Amino acid sequence: MPSEVLTIPGHLSRYGYRTCAAGKMHFVGPDQMHGWHERIGRDIVGKNGYESANDPEHQALIEREPGTGSWFNKVTAEVKNARAGRGHWLQHDRYSVDGALNFLDEYFVNEPYDRTTANPLLLAVSLWSPHYPYQCPDDLFAHYLRRVTPYVEDFEDVPEHFQTPDFFKVPVGEAVTYREAHRATAAYYGMIEWMDGQFGRVLNKLEALNVRDDFAIVFLSDHGEMLGQKGLWEKQQYFEGSVRVPFAVQWPHRFPNGGSTVHENVSLVDLFPTLCDIANVPVPENLDGRSVLPLMEGTEHNWPDDVYSELWNVHNGPSVMVKHGDLKLFRFDGHEGVPGTADDPWACPEQLYDLGKDPGETVNLIENPEYADQLKALRARLDNLPHPRAKDSMNRFTGETRTPYALQHKTLNPPKPGRPKN
Repeated sequence: MPSEVLTIPGHLSRYGYRTCAAGKMHFVGPDQMHGWHERIGRDIVGKNGYESANDPEHQALIEREPGTGSWFNKVTAEVKNARAGRGHWLQHDRYSVDGALNFLDEYFVNEPYDRTTANPLLLAVSLWSPHYPYQCPDDLFAHYLRRVTPYVEDFEDVPEHFQTPDFFKVPVGEAVTYREAHRATAAYYGMIEWMDGQFGRVLNKLEALNVRDDFAIVFLSDHGEMLGQKGLWEKQQYFEGSVRVPFAVQWPHRFPNGGSTVHENVSLVDLFPTLCDIANVPVPENLDGRSVLPLMEGTEHNWPDDVYSELWNVHNGPSVMVKHGDLKLFRFDGHEGVPGTADDPWACPEQLYDLGKDPGETVNLIENPEYADQLKALRARLDNLPHPRAKDSMNRFTGETRTPYALQHKTLNPPKPGRPKN
């Protein structure tokens, strides 16, 4: 990501906010900050200044030991290897949360000098969990192994026009056993509960510092997990199990008695303007999203009710999705898809679902004449999206990039009185 792209922490820092990120950010390249004043965790990596891809004289020739490196069939291997244990990502996440708790102590107490920081705070605690390999503590694994049932779905009798893409398919009883799917499901549930406990540690620290009610707290995720639904695992699908994510806001200053459920379609691109609205700072121009605060207050009556998702991965894209109201349309290859073939196993038919009537997404309505007008309108929405960028066989972008948001040069004003500081 170019350094000049405007980010949430970069924008709020202009209005006096101290910004700190603990945990996963996935920044690559020379700029490891992108608007954060401070970063905590083990996801801060970059070139060391001496590596050069154009210097063959100083290139190391590395040969892996036989049998090491990436698995041949990664998804199947991940399901097979789910188990109880400390877990690779659990260690990363505990490191990040421990760092976040130390940071909060220093920020609000600073015991040696009794000096607290006057600036309002934007703190992000970003965890890997739940993430493959699915592993969780023994007690949580045992708890869920007795309480969960894996998805084992047979689609031989589904409607004629229903088909799932082939990537990330793991048939239970063929690629993996029922026992292996059961263990992976239990480990996933256990990992989620463990993750909840880590966020609980952060909330308890805010409570102990007597600042919890000064914060607006937002909980969200970047994607879901198919977990065997429709025979699919992992992410990168437009079915609800993968594409739908939590987006919850707790803001005691504005909603002291709790809140309500927003039923309109909202998206993660709405986070940036929403946080600006909460912090009472100007919303930058040219953002894709809109603040959801009017929806939370019940004062928004002209919400467009559209959400979009895109995948540009070489294996399953370009592909696009739009959801308007209860209707969802998605297609692969940037176009109407075609059934998978030996030459192109990832191709997939264009699919339309009415989640109000079919929340399990089991009936593809793409050729149902009763939905012809709605389908035409949804296709027009997708046709109006910017054309996806091309990728080469190594999954690298080719051609020009989209124009980054222009930096907004505005007078820096502190948040107005009456708003929460953090």
